[in-house]
Amino acid sequence: MRQSISVQEWHRLASEGDAPPAHITLSGYSMNPLIRGYRDFVTVVPVQSMPAKGDIVMICEPSERYVMHRVWDVRDGMIQTWGDNCSEPDGWFAQENIWGKVVLIERGRHRIVPDPEKGLKWARFWHKAGKSYRLVQRYKNGVLHRIKKLRVWVKK
Repeated sequence: MRQSISVQEWHRLASEGDAPPAHITLSGYSMNPLIRGYRDFVTVVPVQSMPAKGDIVMICEPSERYVMHRVWDVRDGMIQTWGDNCSEPDGWFAQENIWGKVVLIERGRHRIVPDPEKGLKWARFWHKAGKSYRLVQRYKNGVLHRIKKLRVWVKK
C-alpha cells in the first residue's frame, strides 16, 4: 500500500534512517530525454554517502526547491549537478543538500536502472547536441515567423 507524504516529511524520515523508497513524478523537463517530466516515475532512496559522478540525485536548493539532476563533479565534499537537458551546470551543493538518489525510472511498462557511467557519457553528448538543437530550433522558429508575416502581407 502506498502512502502520500511530503518531500520534507520524507527527508525527516530519511535523516532518522527510517524512510521508505519514494515514488515521484517530476514536474519539469531538465532531465529529458532520460526522465520525461510529468510522465515518468522515479524511485528515490535516501543517500547515506557522497554520490559518485553520474548518479542522479535529489537536492534541496537554498530556495527550498527540489531538483533531480545528475552529479557532474565532486570536489572537497561538495557536488556540482547538471540537468541532462540544461544548457548550464548548477552550482555546488554540500552533502546535507543531497536528499536522495534515483535508483529506478519507470516509463509505462519499462523499468530503467540508471547507470552512472553510461549516463555521464550520454549527458556529455546531449549537452553538446542540445546546443546545436536549440540553435536549429531558434532558426526554424525565426523562419516560420517570417513566413507567417509574409502570408499575412500577401493576403492583404
